[in-house]
Amino acid sequence: MHPRSLLFPALAAVVLAVGCAGRDARKVPAHAARVTPVPAASKKSAAPAANAWPSRPLVQLTHDFQEIAGVAMSAGGARVAVADHEMAAAGCFGYTNLEVTVHDGARGDEIASLHLHDLRLDEMAFTPSGETLAIVARRGMGGFGGPAATLALLDPRTGESHTFDLEPPSGYGGLRLSIAENAVAVGAFLDGRVVLRKLPSGEPLATFTDPSFTAMALSEDGSTLALGTKDGRIRLRGLPEGRAVGDLASPSGAPRSLRFQGDRLIAAAEGGQVWGVPVSGAPPMLIGKLRPDARFVGVASDGHIVDVLQQEDVASVMQGGRWFTVPPPEDRYVEAVAALSPEGDRVVAARGPQVFLRRPRDLTSDGITLGPHLQGSALGAGPLPDGAVLFGAIWKDGTARIWNVRTGQPIVLENGPLPPLSSLAIHAKGAVATVDEGGTAIVWERQGTTLKPRHSVRTNGPASVIAFDVSGDRILVGTRRGEVVIVDGSTGQPRRVVSTGGKAVSGITMQDERTAWIWGPRENVLELDAETGKVALNDEAGVIGLLGGDPNAPTQPSGTAKPRLRLDCWNAVCGLAEEDPSRAGDPVRILASFGMLDRPGAAFVMADGRVDTLGTTSGELFVCREGGKTYPFSHCRDLVEVPGLLGRRLDEVCAQGAAVCPR
Repeated sequence: MHPRSLLFPALAAVVLAVGCAGRDARKVPAHAARVTPVPAASKKSAAPAANAWPSRPLVQLTHDFQEIAGVAMSAGGARVAVADHEMAAAGCFGYTNLEVTVHDGARGDEIASLHLHDLRLDEMAFTPSGETLAIVARRGMGGFGGPAATLALLDPRTGESHTFDLEPPSGYGGLRLSIAENAVAVGAFLDGRVVLRKLPSGEPLATFTDPSFTAMALSEDGSTLALGTKDGRIRLRGLPEGRAVGDLASPSGAPRSLRFQGDRLIAAAEGGQVWGVPVSGAPPMLIGKLRPDARFVGVASDGHIVDVLQQEDVASVMQGGRWFTVPPPEDRYVEAVAALSPEGDRVVAARGPQVFLRRPRDLTSDGITLGPHLQGSALGAGPLPDGAVLFGAIWKDGTARIWNVRTGQPIVLENGPLPPLSSLAIHAKGAVATVDEGGTAIVWERQGTTLKPRHSVRTNGPASVIAFDVSGDRILVGTRRGEVVIVDGSTGQPRRVVSTGGKAVSGITMQDERTAWIWGPRENVLELDAETGKVALNDEAGVIGLLGGDPNAPTQPSGTAKPRLRLDCWNAVCGLAEEDPSRAGDPVRILASFGMLDRPGAAFVMADGRVDTLGTTSGELFVCREGGKTYPFSHCRDLVEVPGLLGRRLDEVCAQGAAVCPR
């Protein structure tokens, strides 16, 4: 999937955009990501500052992130938090939402989630027990509505959260965070301000102001606040009174960061030196030095420094003489982030849409990886003339599945399920095309729940990717030799073979009836005229314009257009919606969503906030949370609907005269 995928935060918030008319709409039409109904955050603060999730038991569906902005880890790696920035739009105005998810560190399962509207992450951290996650986020000077800042406190055991307005930092300054079991400190160092709040209630404790502040740290028990200053001192304050209890020298000048580790402070200075400074006043000890231009992560349990370094498109996490190269995402220049567990025995790193959990003592060993689990995006088509609604995808292990999600029946070959695939295409009219792992391209005809071969496409070398044009009259097949074969959709005969002049074709995206974008190695994009075979370098690939249609075409007066059904897919999820221009307020109503689970071969269907277990291999693949415990999905009867919910819902809408209904 080549354009950067975009997330939508919750099923109820899926809004399908046309042009700039979408409300909170995503900018790229063919992509989005994860639907996760979560337990959610009742906003109990007196001055709530952000939107929270509606209350609902959690259903873990997928782990698809867009642009990870930060990570955090509790003691022992028991819980991992991931902060994801997702792009959104109100009319033609773009902004960024922040979605924070908490995952079980052993299995990767999502256990809690929080959505903050129109804010970007500064920092987040767990309390030592892992029972509270603190998040500071803000909207800068250029944001719609002006600067704003928020402190959010999330209980990952229940999903309950509190949000509090903060005074935003002046100019382009950011917020820093330090957390203890019973208190949290938020620092705005350009303003010389440190604010303390009590945990878990969030009520104010104290505010300290001094324009010389450069860093801060709370002791684990919350009894001491350390404040670094520009004159190279570390001043200790006893809490909650704030009285001075110590004054230490920072060995290499003003500390850039501070954190408590047992009976000493870890101080990182401007030149990259990292010192252990005993709180007792004993002489400090040099622990080591960061790599040039690296960012300090922490000190591991074996005493070695952990840092993260990004040089152009290569990012790595290093500890002692060992390092882990963080695999590059599609946007190879996106920044890597990392965090260390409080005791220093676990490290979590992230870059782009992927999260990697490792042990510092063996950074190269396999660990848990969270992130997109599909090859490309899920695909959908329908309702088709026979009433079917098709939904299909390929997992990263090559597993491929297609369902008629209206009935829950799988679409299979005459002799069994689909083989492992490298490419899958489903046309809006219901035609299916595949490329298997051996590079054979086949166009299939669906007869009920069975796929029968219509054409086997001949290519000069193994095929790598396949796509239909808008009409379905042409099929484009990319090969590992860097060729694109344009095939007649009715006969299966090649019309034209176009050389891209490069290596394997990795993706084909139709932009209109005859123009295709051809994706090659390292995101090189060519523009192909499927009618003439002419190829040109596309310098504007990724530029987002109006979503579908001619912006100058005449429109029907409001109230006269007939309601119609539409199906749009983003990453692991497709949404079936009724679009009715005559309906005041929101003309788009989501009828159902269906998506692929992390586990290969499994999907869900959801309508009216309930899961229709049709389309899944087993209802027990779902889990729900109640009272802080995880149960099989069958435990949560209020969320489970009997099979056939989507079919009944679709029948009701079609009976009311919606267009594009089965005849």
